[in-house]
Amino acid sequence: MEKVLESELVGLQVEIMRYSYEKYRVELESVSANYIHKYSMNEMKQEAYEELLHLWYIFTGERENNQTIFEEFLVANENKFSRPLVKEWAQSWKVATPSIYKVANIRGEVYTMEDFFTKEKVKVTYIGREDTLNKNELVVGMFVPYQQANVVFMSTFERGTLEAIRIEEKIGRMLEGLELNASYVRENFPQLAGQVIEFELSEEDVQDLPVQDEAQGQVLELFTTVAKKRGYPAKLLSFAQMLWSIYCMKESPGIRNVQNYAAALLYFLDTHFMKEQLETQKGLAEEFGISPGSVSTTYRKLDDLLQPVLETFAEDIAEALNT
Repeated sequence: MEKVLESELVGLQVEIMRYSYEKYRVELESVSANYIHKYSMNEMKQEAYEELLHLWYIFTGERENNQTIFEEFLVANENKFSRPLVKEWAQSWKVATPSIYKVANIRGEVYTMEDFFTKEKVKVTYIGREDTLNKNELVVGMFVPYQQANVVFMSTFERGTLEAIRIEEKIGRMLEGLELNASYVRENFPQLAGQVIEFELSEEDVQDLPVQDEAQGQVLELFTTVAKKRGYPAKLLSFAQMLWSIYCMKESPGIRNVQNYAAALLYFLDTHFMKEQLETQKGLAEEFGISPGSVSTTYRKLDDLLQPVLETFAEDIAEALNT
């Protein structure tokens, strides 16, 4: 039965978009044209932004008859819904509006999304999604009620943790002193989404990333002290700091033993970046006064999360090692 309901949920969303484009394509394209030219985006980003602008207008843009396109859809399909439950879903979506969310928590397949502006939280599940989001990533899109949680309406646009850090700083400066409530987000979504989607990381953006708390800073301090004694080049130390900051932003680790993480970070750097591996888990355990098992367990945590990051910054790693 659940698969049947999911199919009808997706079908309802498709019908809403089909109705909107068949009747109001020119109007929707005119709305998006008012904003797209203001931002520099590649084709993929531009398509995503345009879809989100259309979604925003369909659900929030009051027309001459004082109705949104979605409200017109509800009236036109009053007696055409496949079952009463589907009609209930549609009726409950009247107040839906897109926004920018931060992944606040993950529990199984349920994400806790926090509105970046209002700080309101909502439980969200994705239907048919194979890849997963990471904690602290940003999501641009709209969620609508379904069963016991909410689901994505059509699709979302996501920004990774590192991008999210810099985007938050940029938007924070831009909106400083403003009263950020649901009405503000509803009215200004095109500009807010445009800033988030357009953003591109620069080399400066990946330098001097912050840590979140004192314990994370202590790990970095201990690691740096030991790494300097081993003669690690300055650029590799800076890169290690960036990796540690990214890990903390993605995982938000609760650190009970600073030595565990400092030793594991050292082992991680040695394993991936040194031409000849010098460190052993046993040796590091003796040096830091911990167990080899602790080094191994913490190293695996770092390795699982940071592997994609290593691929992204392969050229920077090579430069750091050759300095």
